[in-house]
Amino acid sequence: MKTIGIITYHHYYNYGTMLQALALQEKVEQLGYQAELIDFKQDNSLSRYEMLKLRIKRMPVYIKERKKYRALADSREKINEKNELFEQFYKTYLHVGKKKYTTTQQLMENPPVYDGYVVGSDQTWNPFVANSPEAFFLPFVENKSKKGSYGPSLAVKSLSDEKEKEYRKKLSNFSFLSCREQDGAQLLSRITQKEVKCVLDPTLLLSAKEWGKYCEFEIPKEPYILVYFLGEKSEHRRAVEKIQKLTNWKIISLPAAYLEMENNDYKKVWGGPKEFLSLIRGAALICTDSFHGTMFSINFQRNFFSFCKSSDSEESSENSRLYSALNIFGLSNRIIHNMDNLTAEDISIDYKNVIPILEEQRRDSIEYLENMLFEMTKG
Repeated sequence: MKTIGIITYHHYYNYGTMLQALALQEKVEQLGYQAELIDFKQDNSLSRYEMLKLRIKRMPVYIKERKKYRALADSREKINEKNELFEQFYKTYLHVGKKKYTTTQQLMENPPVYDGYVVGSDQTWNPFVANSPEAFFLPFVENKSKKGSYGPSLAVKSLSDEKEKEYRKKLSNFSFLSCREQDGAQLLSRITQKEVKCVLDPTLLLSAKEWGKYCEFEIPKEPYILVYFLGEKSEHRRAVEKIQKLTNWKIISLPAAYLEMENNDYKKVWGGPKEFLSLIRGAALICTDSFHGTMFSINFQRNFFSFCKSSDSEESSENSRLYSALNIFGLSNRIIHNMDNLTAEDISIDYKNVIPILEEQRRDSIEYLENMLFEMTKG
């Protein structure tokens, strides 16, 4: 059986990160290959001296935001419990290589051996994430016919001239280029002068039924609003309160930001990936600023509202990835910008036009993946 090495963010306690890696692994295996995640996690840790300097420098921030840090400290035990659920899921379902790498240099000196190499999705090509690790451009793979990508995200609409030059060089010897957003695909195509395919996020390669096998968490029988926010905008919480008054549904939160951790009006579930999937599948409505929270809401055909963590004008804004994805499905109106005119009738989503689009996009994306894997490993 031919082997495929996948490099992507995967071992982080973030639902979308871990589940997108699992989804690509599973789809590659369904297509008849042995898939393995390359155990790369860049070491960005600081020395004790550097950490002390940083803490002293950030002291005014700690004082200003003491409420936040108190909430995080008070929730430490629950956070650890949640992280343990992630670890159990990771060890059970993700197929990871035995060699551990923390630097690109280590990969260059002792590269893992596969028949084909794929840089996966999530924000692997976002220049503002984790110092944009060189490893995600597969410099350790000499044979360019073995180098491909499935849905890496830039998450930004533009790059500086310097970054464009850098990306042009790094991507020049890729045989297969794709991107998760239409904006990103067009940008990379212009930079590289190559075809760049826009494909679905890996989580959408698997059907709701396929994800169902992981939904083992028992959910409430009565309707509930699921709240999953990564950002800290108080206006998003006020929007949830207004929606709750319109519906009279109770609220369940997956606490990721301190504002949920300290909110005792919500029922909190400190869950891992299985709890996350189960709660989305069963929710009457999801309110989230998470890209993958939105993608799973669509896959499970749930009512949802999406919120933007940052403003469009910020250089590092990731909003374009959300706009692009929702635009594909004709669901741009699910992004909440203004709650003033919201009514109970606005909550429901008619998925009859969305499902055919999702099915067509899924077939198209799988076809790209299947062709890429075949071409990489033939001969």
